[in-house]
Amino acid sequence: MNYIYDIFLNYNDLAYEVFEWNKEDKISHIRKIPLIVISSLDLYNLINKKIIIDSSFLTKIYRKTEVFSKRDNYNLDYSFLATDKNEIIAFKLDKNGLIKQYSRLLIEEEIEVLNYSESLSYQTIEYKIIASKKLEHFKTRNENKIKKFIYEEIKKIENDYDKLKFLYLECFGKIKNRNLLNIIYQQLAKNWENVYIKIYDFLKIMAVKR
Repeated sequence: MNYIYDIFLNYNDLAYEVFEWNKEDKISHIRKIPLIVISSLDLYNLINKKIIIDSSFLTKIYRKTEVFSKRDNYNLDYSFLATDKNEIIAFKLDKNGLIKQYSRLLIEEEIEVLNYSESLSYQTIEYKIIASKKLEHFKTRNENKIKKFIYEEIKKIENDYDKLKFLYLECFGKIKNRNLLNIIYQQLAKNWENVYIKIYDFLKIMAVKR
């Protein structure tokens, strides 16, 4: 097993680019973490599919990732770095092999690790694809946060025609039929860039008034 030492990771639900890291994020100072080199297809699947990694690999990486702490260093149960020698991502898994969180590396550290990986051999990693993910490659981290808020708030009022009507009139104007909920969802799906800010601002005001 190859290891990388002394790097910073920002484990999150998505592999955010470094420029999207927030000051509120909990950045982990990693003392030591396993590194494997895999094919570009395998790396793509690990990032973009819902997968379960085979237990044989979990055994190899169990508690091999050590994190610096102000009190005592501690170990993560299942975490590792994977690269295809072009891109590198850190993964954190649960005990069943399901990937729960991801992290990219700081640019300088990514370059160093990629240079180091050039001399390493490719390995195979056994996993099972459970499902595809609905990808949001063209939305920023903030837009994804806004999208989550919008859909959660609409869910709360989807059975209240008066509130849906109020939302529709404020954001879209004249009502042409009563199927307002479907029209709102269609607009969000097909016309996101032009409508999401209006809807977001309106729902924020409604949320404050509740």
